[in-house]
Amino acid sequence: MYTFRVKPDTPLEKVIDFALSQDKLSQDILRAEGFGWGEITTAYALGRLCDNFTLALNGATYTEVVPQTVIQHAETVDAQLSTAQVAGPIDHAPIIRWPDVPMIADRMENFRTPSWYSRMKMMVQAGRHIMLKGPPGIGKSTAVEQLAAECGKPLVNVAADAGLRRRDLVGHQLVNGANFLAAEYVAAAVNGWWAKIDDINAAEPDALMYLNHQLAPPFQVSYYGKSAPVHPDFRLFITYNPGLVGTKPLPPALQDRFFPIRLEFPNAQRLRMLLEANGMPKHDDNPWTDLVVDYGAACWEQHLKGRCRYQITPRRLMDAVTLVLAGEDVKDALEASVVDMVDNLAESRVLKETLKTAYDSWSFGRS
Repeated sequence: MYTFRVKPDTPLEKVIDFALSQDKLSQDILRAEGFGWGEITTAYALGRLCDNFTLALNGATYTEVVPQTVIQHAETVDAQLSTAQVAGPIDHAPIIRWPDVPMIADRMENFRTPSWYSRMKMMVQAGRHIMLKGPPGIGKSTAVEQLAAECGKPLVNVAADAGLRRRDLVGHQLVNGANFLAAEYVAAAVNGWWAKIDDINAAEPDALMYLNHQLAPPFQVSYYGKSAPVHPDFRLFITYNPGLVGTKPLPPALQDRFFPIRLEFPNAQRLRMLLEANGMPKHDDNPWTDLVVDYGAACWEQHLKGRCRYQITPRRLMDAVTLVLAGEDVKDALEASVVDMVDNLAESRVLKETLKTAYDSWSFGRS
């Protein structure tokens, strides 16, 4: 609809020229060339909003626009029949609108790499997609996000807990009916970004079948009547909790497309490291942290024994830590953040008894 011309010898023209000459792009590369935040964000905005200029991690592309005359009414005369025909407007192909390039996250200073992190990184570099399965709240998503930050890859985050459908992965037609807004997942598959889908076992069958098509030969991604090859740099990570109530098993054919990594609830030492990385004070001068760690491990043991379906998470323990730091008693804090979370009376009673046992043991050790 509009034609814009960038003024010559301006910072914006220079950043676009530089981007078009590069095979790989990132904000760090652009900043290293002396471009300011304003030029970088403007260039990304142009790549997001223009249909003939794209700016992504794998470089920039530009297509010269040739103005097309639109003939709204054409009258032709047939000399033999002496009749006039009027043609209607020429239809234009719908414009596919692509989402923004996700920002590359910064690395967390307090991130502790789990034991399986290096294996996940190795398999990703070997071209594999990754399946992480295990209890909630133990760092599955965080590890993926930190790997993406380490490798400088844009990461698309998709949540399947609301019943993910195929249309959520593909995109939708805009209200005007002429344009199609591609979903972030499709953009990731086409452009070579990474994508992470949490709680994949809550997704609907049509979404799972759609995913399977991208991960199997001929490795094509379809959207809005079009088909494109899956970018070789694309990686898909899925996370889920096999025991989560209300979910369903994943199809074996889909599971076979991934390299599996099974995660267990951390032992006491690992749990302490995880909690300290999220803000729990060190043990020195804070002996109450022993009770938090011991109670978390004991609650998970009750789950493994089948006495409690509830799965304790580090988030619940961190809520207790927050209360203790605000001045509450550690036992009361754990009861408020963990025991009161469970609606089932029998399970709540088990967790309360477990807390009493852990507290008595901790108190005895202190004396």
